[in-house]
Amino acid sequence: MNSVRVVAQAPDRMPGEVVAGFFFEDQRPVNGAAALLDWRLNGLLNRLLLDGSATGRPGEYILVRNNGKLQTPWILFVGGGCLQNLAPFTYGGLVGSVIDDCRRAGFRQVSLCLTKPVGVAPEWVELLAGELALGADDMEIVLTLQERVGA
Repeated sequence: MNSVRVVAQAPDRMPGEVVAGFFFEDQRPVNGAAALLDWRLNGLLNRLLLDGSATGRPGEYILVRNNGKLQTPWILFVGGGCLQNLAPFTYGGLVGSVIDDCRRAGFRQVSLCLTKPVGVAPEWVELLAGELALGADDMEIVLTLQERVGA
């Protein structure tokens, strides 16, 4: 396989074995891809946030089985830290970590729903895709970019 592609697709209709969306410590209510995925999962992520079981800190993963309302069998919510202070380089590192962890978990078709960091060029996601392709050993990675909503 070993491919990376960028698509304009709704998070709940992304292809693959797992779809991943980031959620952030300083973003309440959750919005973007994570909000749509959460809505399709009947508010599971919001319930976890409200009861303190989830925070959005970097490296926090919540893997959930599809309830029949999404395209992929698995949904992965990924903590991204503070969105307000997230630099493109740091975000690229978080995305790379998600890819590595998905590979170790045995996923070979991964869809990532990204939120555009503040101050990056429109072609940022294509540059990131190129970097990910170098390490996409035997994986298919599909990226979609959600515009940042709110501050």
